[in-house]
Amino acid sequence: MKGRYWKIAAACAVVALSTAALWQGLQTTHYTLASPHLKKPVRFAVVTDLHSTWYGENQSELVGAIEREHPDAVLLSGDIVDDKQPRDAAKAFLEIIAQKYPTYYVLGNHEFRTPDPEEVKDWTRNLGVTVLDGTGKTVTLNDQTVLICGTDDPACGIADFQNQFFAVSRMAQETDAFTILLSHRPELIDWYTDAGFDLVVSGHAHGGQVRLPLVLSNGLIAPGQGFFPKYTTGLHELGDTTLLVSRGLCRNWLPRVCNRPELVILDVNP
Repeated sequence: MKGRYWKIAAACAVVALSTAALWQGLQTTHYTLASPHLKKPVRFAVVTDLHSTWYGENQSELVGAIEREHPDAVLLSGDIVDDKQPRDAAKAFLEIIAQKYPTYYVLGNHEFRTPDPEEVKDWTRNLGVTVLDGTGKTVTLNDQTVLICGTDDPACGIADFQNQFFAVSRMAQETDAFTILLSHRPELIDWYTDAGFDLVVSGHAHGGQVRLPLVLSNGLIAPGQGFFPKYTTGLHELGDTTLLVSRGLCRNWLPRVCNRPELVILDVNP
């Protein structure tokens, strides 16, 4: 009888641990960064790799999580639209969030797998979102100037990506404002390091998909980085540039293990 109880207890423990490991409830993660280019704090909400995933009716869960944080702007670093899922979830989110906050968006590799990426840009702009594709926009956030730049994913063509990157890098080097680059892939560190940007915001890695504390703290595998990737989450110093990687929000693909989808909130302080 005692052995039977131990088996039941072990089975319950396995079920509980598996449930916890596979739980995909939305998490809000906070990071803080200091910059001499600012005199007042600025707060950004970072949304990436939504892949047309629903978060509640009319995206109420995700929108509500952003609203509770009161960001000054929303940064979208690619793969908001998926090439295989219907666009309804992406459109619902973009339409709502662009009415509430200044919203800036770059296309990821999955937008470039759609039949017409330029059409994605067009309808996104029509919703009030600022699409950045080798361009930058100087904005006023909390009474101070910030330059937000962005590039298309290299899936647009490596030559086009290079031209876009060089164009926005020149913009960043010619200003004294706090500078941000939205660029989907975190592994392009040779491009990002000391390119003139204070902050680079990426996604793409999906948190390494399978994360195990102390064993696979950066995840098992990530596109562009292979097994045991390095740049899957958090802040990384690249010379004078800081890379911020979000684990993203996709729940449509392979199971995420110990890797909850996340909304990132970044406070940049003086």
